[in-house]
Amino acid sequence: MDTRHKEERELIRKIFETAGISAPKDDCSIVPRKDTNILLTMDSITLRTHIPEGVSAFNAGEFFVNINLSDVAAMAAEPEIFMASFVIRDDLSEEYISEFVKGMKSALEKFNVGYIGGDTKSGEDNVFTGFCMGEQLKDMTRKRSDIGKDQIVCVTNSIGRVGAAFLNYKHGVDLKNAAEIIRIEPRIKEALELSRLGARFMMDISDGLFGSISQMKDDYGIGFRIVQSELPLHPSVFRTSERYGIPALEIGCNIGGDYELLFTIENDNYGEFSKKMSELGINVSYIGTTWEGGNMIFDGEMWNNIDKKGWDNFSKEY
Repeated sequence: MDTRHKEERELIRKIFETAGISAPKDDCSIVPRKDTNILLTMDSITLRTHIPEGVSAFNAGEFFVNINLSDVAAMAAEPEIFMASFVIRDDLSEEYISEFVKGMKSALEKFNVGYIGGDTKSGEDNVFTGFCMGEQLKDMTRKRSDIGKDQIVCVTNSIGRVGAAFLNYKHGVDLKNAAEIIRIEPRIKEALELSRLGARFMMDISDGLFGSISQMKDDYGIGFRIVQSELPLHPSVFRTSERYGIPALEIGCNIGGDYELLFTIENDNYGEFSKKMSELGINVSYIGTTWEGGNMIFDGEMWNNIDKKGWDNFSKEY
């Protein structure tokens, strides 16, 4: 009998079902207090599967912290404390571990997050698991359930840079820049401003734009109508598309790893919101709208169904 996992989200669904977890599928778990929400998240990496060969231990430590901080940012909160569990093979050098922790410390200090401890054990693989906690006022906390029809869909900065870097690495091109695959920035300050100025639904797009909207359609029944010409694809996407003959949309929207913020605003807030974004120097693209139908993309001539599901940790694609 084949017992391999076929799809990451299906496995998560079964775990939630078996454990009796009925909480909404947000980037963080929420513990409500009187006026605030405590936001809790965990994320893991292994050196074998998440860190490209040739990437420094320092950069790996930064990445490990940043993916955890990004979950808290995706709910418009500031991370406050961080803990880490290390499962370490016997052959991993103390020098590597020391540099890894220095990278962690650098990322945490950048956002004034306290590192308060964790756990260390020996094991068969090098696995690092982070735990992060933040806090936010209830009416400022952004949830995926804030999604609704007839909202404007927005994304911060550009998408596809990591996907392009990943494909180059996989094809043995530009290996000296492999660290680009894990160079991400948790959008903490941006998220706070977005929430303050009226953002509704929000999540980070670690699994790609198509994966994010597919997940939202499955979980909440709200579809996205995306305008292709409005997508802020990174310039490297087009170079990589030409080099390998892979469609730019596939690279920019289906591989993921960018950790930018995908969010919505109400239609009647567009004018004031876009004005404030310009004043604050926050780069936002307005890429479509939400509706009750399926996920679609307009290519300039017609609407096409989006059937891509984004990055899956159990997939062998790419």
